[in-house]
Amino acid sequence: MNRRFSVLVISSVWWAGVTRLVDEFIENGAEIHAVCPIGHSLRCLKGVASFRTYPCFHAASALSAYILEIRPDLIVPADDRTVRALHDVFRHADTETETGRFLRHVIEKSLGKSEYFPDIEMRLSLIDILRAEGIATPAAAEIHCVEDLRKWCARVPGPWVLKRDRSSGGSGVTITDTWEETENCFRRLSRPVRMASALRVLLADRDIYTFMDAAVRKNSAVIAQEYIEGMPANIMAACSEGKILDTLGVDVVSYQGRTGAATVIAVTQSAEMEHAARVACARLKLSGFFGLDFVRSAKSGRYHLIEMNPRLTQIGHLNCDGRTVGSQLLFHMRGDRTEARSVPRNAVTIDGRRTVALFPQILRAGDVDIASACPDVPWQNPNLVRELLLPPWSRRGYIARLEEKIRHDVPYGKTLKRQDAVKRLRALASAG
Repeated sequence: MNRRFSVLVISSVWWAGVTRLVDEFIENGAEIHAVCPIGHSLRCLKGVASFRTYPCFHAASALSAYILEIRPDLIVPADDRTVRALHDVFRHADTETETGRFLRHVIEKSLGKSEYFPDIEMRLSLIDILRAEGIATPAAAEIHCVEDLRKWCARVPGPWVLKRDRSSGGSGVTITDTWEETENCFRRLSRPVRMASALRVLLADRDIYTFMDAAVRKNSAVIAQEYIEGMPANIMAACSEGKILDTLGVDVVSYQGRTGAATVIAVTQSAEMEHAARVACARLKLSGFFGLDFVRSAKSGRYHLIEMNPRLTQIGHLNCDGRTVGSQLLFHMRGDRTEARSVPRNAVTIDGRRTVALFPQILRAGDVDIASACPDVPWQNPNLVRELLLPPWSRRGYIARLEEKIRHDVPYGKTLKRQDAVKRLRALASAG
């Protein structure tokens, strides 16, 4: 009996995008093993072969053991922390042993050539590489001190974008409008998180990593980037050995906060984004999934590359023109013939409408017009719908609920009560 194609999915956060992809992979016949936090929506899926809890400490050694136990054909990281942990697994693997060689082989097969791992981990290095390849990118610089920041603000007109290096998911990114605000923001981003703030995040968001980083008391690198007036856009790609297999590009119609995740998107065909994806993939010899974030200039309409996400993003499960980006990678890695490929029934089909209300993000989007949008709801999997109607597990505790009652600026919107979430789900059903 032939062994099923095995995929190890690894997530250190509670993002739901990976759950949507895994649901599709299961329906396409893949054997799935998952490493994720307690309470992740992945755990509500039927058909996952095994679960392990993501290790908070000594992640590289624990992941090495999991990979050697499972022997997957493909590894899919769901967030930047996981990508860096896999890079560490690769670096520590002993090439003199069979197990070390296997670890290196499957990680390069899944992520790309190891010589580019340092560039992928550092925002500024990556921007410089792609700018040298002719991709339009905003001016950017690493800021080491207030004097560097003063020179930057004198040279580049505001508003200004400051980013804590190695942050992800919209956290650690701030847009400022005045010098005083920019200086205060730099001091906050560059210094270790205050222990009181880290403790609040630990108790309210169950985020141990912020607390661990704060305990080390190590300063962070800060990147300053030119602000481009316009709307966000992004493209997700599936690739293998530096060659693009499939892409899906979207303009962002609405999003959470000033720097948060998209809630409503419009599928688009952009030659600029497509070209940037192909250049990045070939230049960095990428494999697996990656995404590129852009701003579409309000003045020129041109797409300016902001950063790369070297991992799965939240649109890989959308069925556009009869295929999904997620399934194309699985089919390629598995060696499926073209005629054997099919889009699973759980994939959300966009059809003629090119605007999509992303689920569950749309539940906390406030007043957004969804009448003409395709609802991104996995109706064929009611267990998953019920799970995603709930707040993320990290926000279900008593302290999180208390925080939402007393704070007016909860990041990415306040959690809806269940009856309100159901009401919005019904609105999505009507829109569909």
